[in-house]
Amino acid sequence: MVFTIPDKGTAQNDVQSVLFQGYIDVLLAGINAIDCVLSGCAATAQGSPDMTVAVAKGAVMTNGVLKPVTAGNVTISAASASLPRLDLVVVDSSGTKQVRAGTAAANPKPPAKTANDVVLAVVYVPPNDTTISSDQIVDMRVVHTQGPITIYNTTAQVAFNTTLAIQTYMTLTIPNGLFLTGKQLRIRCGGNYLSNSGTPTWTLTVSYGGTTMFADATAATTADTDRGAWNLDLNLLARSSTSQILNGHVRFQTPGAKTAPTTGTAGDLAQVASVNEPIAGTAAVDSDAADRVLTIQWTMSVSNVAVETVLEHATVELV
Repeated sequence: MVFTIPDKGTAQNDVQSVLFQGYIDVLLAGINAIDCVLSGCAATAQGSPDMTVAVAKGAVMTNGVLKPVTAGNVTISAASASLPRLDLVVVDSSGTKQVRAGTAAANPKPPAKTANDVVLAVVYVPPNDTTISSDQIVDMRVVHTQGPITIYNTTAQVAFNTTLAIQTYMTLTIPNGLFLTGKQLRIRCGGNYLSNSGTPTWTLTVSYGGTTMFADATAATTADTDRGAWNLDLNLLARSSTSQILNGHVRFQTPGAKTAPTTGTAGDLAQVASVNEPIAGTAAVDSDAADRVLTIQWTMSVSNVAVETVLEHATVELV
């Protein structure tokens, strides 16, 4: 990357060299998709330049966590009366747009990043400046466009029992403008279930942007003290920004009598029959108009402490 000092005020050519370490730091933070941009977030001058910089909507990873970024302006503080300054435009670890103001100096350096800042741009602020023009803004984004990139990963257990209500076991907000034409989300999750009261059924529901793409129920179960296992392996594909398809497999160990595994918490290899079916669905959600929520839900038809569903892991990759 090359930083060109604008011909404004008393800017000095050797500012270019002191930026080099800043570029390296940003590159190292973004290279493993820990602190990086996934889409959008370009910082640009206003149509009628003033002391604000426009930031486009987008998505970032900060400390490996997906955050949506809304479009909006950030304000550059007043220029020094005698010395130039370098400011950073960043998205912080909460997903908020910020300006990290540098210190005015004859040979200014960018300020230190706060932990897990995603750097978007560096802004050159010469003495007595009152407008930020395009040639004062240098793009510093490290943008990951090739997957797979893990955008969600949890091993936190989620468990529900004693309920007839639909329950959400995984939810992920997909930022506005990220899941567009040709993109795929690869979703994997699984856990165990207990069916030891009555003859309950389990209904799986997969939704995107408030649209149910798939819902279906298992056969009735019979009471058993041993736990069964379940697993989902799904692909959600964007045919366009407003058209999505779902394909994948659901594995749900045959409800009914089973023996506990020799080692493990759930499963029985002696079971010949089990649910292992491909599923498909569609949606027509505009992913370029707002943030959209992906959810995985289960509903149990019997409310009892001995009728339980547990999620033990979930990952989502952007491909």
